[in-house]
Amino acid sequence: MTINDQNRDDFAAVKRTIEKRKTLKVLGDLGSPVEINTTVAQNNDASIREALRTAGMAPFHYDRAIDSIAEPWRAHLLFHRNCRQVAELLEQWTPPGLSAGKLPAMFSACGAAILVTWLPQFRSGSESKPEQIDVDDEHLAAASAMVQNLLLLLTAKGMGTYWSSGGVLKQTGVSAHLGVNEGEKLLAVVFVEYPETQTLEIDRKPGKHRDSRSDGWIREVVL
Repeated sequence: MTINDQNRDDFAAVKRTIEKRKTLKVLGDLGSPVEINTTVAQNNDASIREALRTAGMAPFHYDRAIDSIAEPWRAHLLFHRNCRQVAELLEQWTPPGLSAGKLPAMFSACGAAILVTWLPQFRSGSESKPEQIDVDDEHLAAASAMVQNLLLLLTAKGMGTYWSSGGVLKQTGVSAHLGVNEGEKLLAVVFVEYPETQTLEIDRKPGKHRDSRSDGWIREVVL
């Protein structure tokens, strides 16, 4: 196989994975959460860890340099048994006047959930200078690239994914229960469904925008 042949194969494999990736919200029953046997859990949990480490190869521009960690993102990983505990406790953690929404149902069904945060460096409202906002925008863009890497790697493993914005988990008092430190901003809660549970009769809601995609946003620049 020539280098060009290998490049074509690599491109085709990545292209298939990107096209295969889709948003799927899986909603379980709090009274009867999805059970995952130990062997299945251990194998898939190991794949999640591997995918996270690889997703961390996303590009970033500035060294965030907190706790000797250069990356401007953090990942807080919950496997299914802890997810079931969150499903039971989330309503208790939710501040008065707010709703946990569908999050408890999602935590009762997933194989794992990954809270991805990013670490602003300068952003403090009107006090921040434009060049400082630019640095924070770089941090946010880098963290978003890491999340997309993660989604594609999990898709390649045959896992279902849903990128949630987090809802009440963005509340400091709620996210603190899950190890999110002050100064971290929640970017994504990635809910993961393991291949072995995808045949279960359970409520699944597809993403809203898959059928409205186009390439109309591409603009060719001619000078």
